[in-house]
Formats: sequence, C-alpha cells, structure tokens
Amino acid sequence: MSEHIAKVSWVKQGEFSHESINRNHSIQFEENCSLQAAGANNGEVSDPEQMFAASLSSCHMQTFLILASKKRLVVESYEDEAIAVLEKNAEGVSHVSRVILTPKVVFSADTPVTKETLTKMHEKSHKHCFVANSINCEVKIQG
Repeated sequence: MSEHIAKVSWVKQGEFSHESINRNHSIQFEENCSLQAAGANNGEVSDPEQMFAASLSSCHMQTFLILASKKRLVVESYEDEAIAVLEKNAEGVSHVSRVILTPKVVFSADTPVTKETLTKMHEKSHKHCFVANSINCEVKIQG
C-alpha cells in the first residue's frame, strides 16, 4: 500500500454567492511542488477535468515507458494531448464520460517497432495503469 497526498486550499475572495463565487485555489503535492487551479475552462490555470486527463495520461505514459524499457525498446520522446470529455449522464449529472489519449511515441532509430507491437504495448499499458484501473469512464487511445 502507498498513499499519495494532494492538499487543496481555498480562501474566500469577494462575495460568496452562486453568482460570483471565486473558485481559484492551490494544490500542494510536495513541499516544493504546487500549482494554481480554478473552475473549468477558466483560460488561465488548470481545472479539475484537465488534471484528471493529465493524471491518466501521465500514468499511461509511465507504464508504457516501463514496458518499453523491459522490452529493451529505446524511447526517445513521448507526447500526448489528453482530452477529458465532460457530458451529462442519463440522470442529467455532469461527469467525465471519456478520456481520449493521443500518444505520439518516437523510438530510437535502431529500435524498429511495428504498428501492431505499438498497439499491443498501449493496450498492455492501459491494462496496468493504476489510474485507468481506478476510474469508470471510457478511455480511448488513438495514435
């Protein structure tokens, strides 16, 4: 077992009402690692839906890199633009219905990897990703 702590802090700024509530807050991960966050689509700092997508993408990538290293396949770079899609469910409640991962992997020139091998590696990475195993929305891997 391991624990992973994120401390979320918010302080009222201005009027506190449903029409004007300020949702800016900070998240402290480690002593020297924090970020600013706010409500969805605020245009300035991360929002929970973006962090959800980033968390899944980061976990998938790390699992993929470990898998590649065990197969002795040298990865030169890995990029992903993860998208969390927020929709209403059957009860009319908003939820993240799916996350779309679009990983772009560049292997070393002397590491030939077929499209089939790459697909299997992403499938196995998804299967073993801690975050993916903890959520119930659909995850699509396109790449």
